[in-house]
Amino acid sequence: MNVPLRKPNWAQRELLSHSPLFAGLAPKLLDELSRASRLLEVPAQSVLFEAGDPVREAYVLVSGTLKRSTILAGETKKVIELAQSQQLLGLGEAFSASRYASSGKTITPCIVVAIDIHKLRAIVRQDLDLSWRIIQAMAERQCAVEFDVTGYHYGLTGTQRLLDYLIELAGGHPGLAGETTVTLKTSKKIIAARIGMTPESLSRSLRLLSESGVIVVDGRNVHIQNAALLNTEVGNTKQRVNFSRKSKKAAAGLAKSLSPGVLINLCGRPRLLSQRMAAAWALIGQNISPAKAAVRLRQLHAQMERTLARLESLGLPGDLAEQLQAVQAIWPRYWAALSEVEPALEKASAVLELSEEILEAIDLLARQAAVHVALPAAHYVNIAGRNRMLSQRIGKLFLFREWGLSDEATLQRLGASCCEFESNLAELKRSGIGVPELAAQLSEVTEQWQKFESVLLPSLQHASKSRHALAALAEGERLLRHVDTTVKLYERLAK
Repeated sequence: MNVPLRKPNWAQRELLSHSPLFAGLAPKLLDELSRASRLLEVPAQSVLFEAGDPVREAYVLVSGTLKRSTILAGETKKVIELAQSQQLLGLGEAFSASRYASSGKTITPCIVVAIDIHKLRAIVRQDLDLSWRIIQAMAERQCAVEFDVTGYHYGLTGTQRLLDYLIELAGGHPGLAGETTVTLKTSKKIIAARIGMTPESLSRSLRLLSESGVIVVDGRNVHIQNAALLNTEVGNTKQRVNFSRKSKKAAAGLAKSLSPGVLINLCGRPRLLSQRMAAAWALIGQNISPAKAAVRLRQLHAQMERTLARLESLGLPGDLAEQLQAVQAIWPRYWAALSEVEPALEKASAVLELSEEILEAIDLLARQAAVHVALPAAHYVNIAGRNRMLSQRIGKLFLFREWGLSDEATLQRLGASCCEFESNLAELKRSGIGVPELAAQLSEVTEQWQKFESVLLPSLQHASKSRHALAALAEGERLLRHVDTTVKLYERLAK
C-alpha cells in the first residue's frame, strides 16, 4: 500500500494561506511563494536580521513576539515595533530598501516563513490583488506612524498612548460591550520603550487606566472593558474616552471635587472590598491557592485603607460623615479578625458575621450618598454597585458553605443574594434601554451571571472541592469585571 506523501513546502503553503496578507490568493501564487520560501523556528532572544544586512528575504511572522529596533544618534536604541500578530515584518524595508535599517530580535520563540525577496517583489508586480493588499498594509502603517508622531509631539499623554497601544494589540476595533483580553508577552521596559515612556510612567498609566475602569490587569493579561472605552458621559457611542493633558490647576480642581456618580461609587466600593477580603481569608483557611489568596488579602487591605482615607478627606456632609465614622469604627475589628489569627474553620463564623456587619454599615453609607445626590440616575449607580458587591458576596457565602458553614442563616443569605442580583439586574436592564452600550453591557452581565450561577451548583465535573471553588471564583471574577464596567457607565450618566 502506497501512502501519499505531502508535497514539498506544504507547511509554508499552509501557513501563508492563513496569513492575513496572503490568505485567499490564487493557488498558483501560493504555490510559487511556498516554493520560494523556507520555514524557520527561531528561539527566543535570537537575531532574525540586523541593521545593515542585505534584504534577501521577507519575513512573515506566524507566531511569537518579535522586537524591531534601530539605533538613534548617541547610540540610543529605539524600539520601533513589537510584532505579535501575523504580519510581514518591516514591510517598508522589504519593498523599498536593499539593506535593513532596523534589527529584528525575537522575544519569545517564533515561527517565521522567510520568502525570497526577489520572487515576492516579482509576484507583487504581476498580481493586482496582492499589490493592492501591500498598498493597504503600507497605508495603514503610514497612518499609524503619522498619528503616533502627531500624538507624541502635540499633547497625547503617556496614558493615552498606552491605551491606544493596547487597543491596537486587541485588533483596533473592540466590541460595543463585554471585554477584549490581550496578553503582554514582553517586559514593561520594552513596552515602555515602544510607547516612548519610562517603565515607571507605564506603571502609573496602567494604574490610572485601571482606576478609570477602562482595563483590568491580571498578571500579564489585560482585560479591556469595551463599553468603558466609549464616552457615555457625552452620549456618543462612537467617541472613545480620552486621557488628555490637563493643567495643574484643572487637575487640582478635579481632585477636590467629585461628580455625583463618582461620590456614590466611591462610598459603595468598600462593600465590594469587604466581601472579597472575607473570600480571600476563606481560601487561605481551606488551603486553596493560599499564597495567592494571602497576596490578594494584603492588596485588598491597602485598597480599603486608601478608599476610607479618601472618603474622610472629602469632608462629607453631616449624615454621610457620621455613617463613615460608623464604618471606620467596625473596620479595625474586622481587619483584626482577618489578620491576627490563622484562618481556621472554628473562626469562620465570627469572620462571616463581621463581614456582614461591616457590609451593612457601608451599604447604608452608599444609600445615603444616593439620597444626598438627589438625581434620578443616582439610584441606578447604587443598585449597579450593590450588584457588584453581590457578585462577590455570593462567592464568599459559597466558599463558607463549602467549608462547612451550611447553617440555615448562610443558606438563606446565599439564596437571597442570588434573588436580589437577578431583581436588580432586571431593573437595570429596563433603565438602560436608551443607551446602546449600557444595554449591550447588561446583556453581557446576564450571560455571565448565568454561567456563574450554574457553576455554583454541585457537579461531577469538579473532582474536588478545591477545583469546584476555583472554577466558581474564576466565573465570579469575570462577572465582577462585567458588573464593575456597568457601575462605571452609570457613574458617568449621573452628573
